[in-house]
Amino acid sequence: MKVKFPEIRISDIGKHRWAIAASATVAVALAAAYLILIAPIAAQKEVFDARIKQQQELIAKYNQKLKQSQSIQDNLAKHEGDLREMQKKLFRGTDPYQLAASLGDLLSSKGRADGQKLDIKTYQVLASKEYGLYQEVHLRFNLMTNVDGLHYFLSRVKNSEFAILVQEINIQKIQRAKGPDLVVNVILAALMEKGEKS
Repeated sequence: MKVKFPEIRISDIGKHRWAIAASATVAVALAAAYLILIAPIAAQKEVFDARIKQQQELIAKYNQKLKQSQSIQDNLAKHEGDLREMQKKLFRGTDPYQLAASLGDLLSSKGRADGQKLDIKTYQVLASKEYGLYQEVHLRFNLMTNVDGLHYFLSRVKNSEFAILVQEINIQKIQRAKGPDLVVNVILAALMEKGEKS
């Protein structure tokens, strides 16, 4: 089956020239309307769509940062509690020699009548290291004692309200008929508040 196209003659164009002109005018008006109105709106829509997508990505990043900050805040609260507990164990003075004297009084067995003989002969401040607001002080104590006195001394260190750690201990047994038979050199590390620099 063949499709026949109508034959168009110049005389037919002349008859329908107004309709053709009107159709051409409508086509030109539609093209102009598209170029003037619809094309810029479509371009703006693409720009707005891109901005909306960018804002949504930014909001997602901020939400992720907020979740991370909540986790950091929880961690900080936990560490703050740990810090408060540690601060309770700090020596409340700023002089290492005052710390040594206080520890000497705390660890000695003066006034005890239960046989735990413990005589602190000397104490010495060895070194001090600063850690922010705190300092670690190393102290050497020289003791004359017996086994019970040494046990008493070490239990006092362990159960002390201060943050104290035994760094080194040297024990020498001496021959004596009566009294303490151990010479003990012990190095302790204790935490205290950092002193003001003058």
